[in-house]
Amino acid sequence: MKTVLSFVSLMAIGLITASALALVMSGQAHGPAGDAAPLVDYRSLSIGLIVGLMLSSLARLSWAEMPRRLLNWLWANERNIYRAALAAVMIGIIIFY
Repeated sequence: MKTVLSFVSLMAIGLITASALALVMSGQAHGPAGDAAPLVDYRSLSIGLIVGLMLSSLARLSWAEMPRRLLNWLWANERNIYRAALAAVMIGIIIFY
């Protein structure tokens, strides 16, 4: 829960900062008709913030121990993986029969 709240708060800070910059800069940029041109594309800004926050969270992982952790997870879930594969085969037989 703490990581989710941290992520949401960082997103909010980024969007508030971008909004404040857009408000400050709105008097300086004018489009061809004299109207204030939009300075910030909030959709791309949000996507950029999300990607940046995900990359920063991925950088915290210890990549040296990732193969060992993956093998431990596979070993612990061996029966579940076998059951899922068997269920997929049976469903495939039912569908293509």
